[in-house]
Amino acid sequence: MSEAIAPAAPEEARGWTWQKVFLGDWSNHVRDPLDLLRLVFIAGTIVWGVMGNPLTGLVGASLVLVFARAASLPRFYDFSLIVVMTLVSWGEVLGVYDSWRYYDNVVHTSVPLLLTGVVYVMFLRLGVLPELRDLERHAQRVGFFLTVLMLGMAIGAAWEIVEWTLDSTIGSNLATSVTDTATDLIFDTIGSAGSATILVLWSLGNHSLRRRPGVALAQKPFRSFLAASTR
Repeated sequence: MSEAIAPAAPEEARGWTWQKVFLGDWSNHVRDPLDLLRLVFIAGTIVWGVMGNPLTGLVGASLVLVFARAASLPRFYDFSLIVVMTLVSWGEVLGVYDSWRYYDNVVHTSVPLLLTGVVYVMFLRLGVLPELRDLERHAQRVGFFLTVLMLGMAIGAAWEIVEWTLDSTIGSNLATSVTDTATDLIFDTIGSAGSATILVLWSLGNHSLRRRPGVALAQKPFRSFLAASTR
């Protein structure tokens, strides 16, 4: 009588390979370099508060990063969220928006570029949007590209509504002119197109956006992350 033999679980690689350094998992509390960046962000927020500076935006961003840790986002989008929170919150408290005229354009490009994929992952987990590996036909990928593009543009438009609402209610000066709003939406669109392109290219490699433990990737060659599927 034959017996089914379960595949052996991958053994943790000995020593510090590139997979161990960049993908972890180092320990239960600090998994990888992304957790170090998260801790640096939170420590910086504490120091900024001890110095007597306003903390509202930084505390909110820190809570978002803690939530992302609990949600176990895919590594690329976990990193993306850290970058976005850094650009938006630290750019505000350090006055970079005022000192560099093009910083707002950088933010309006980077936020949809990096954040739209995070929203996609949320919808994926809710079962609203398909897995990337389920996109098998070119028409599906075109439709997916347009869906992600419009999702990112909608996020940008929603933020412009927030800016207008704050200007109207508390007298802030976020939306300075019609030209400013239109320019923001243009850069939002550019970033959204970039995000959609990244996801479609990822689908060509038949990759999953579910975070896998570092030990499961211990023997995975780096080039395999960039390879296209042969299906």
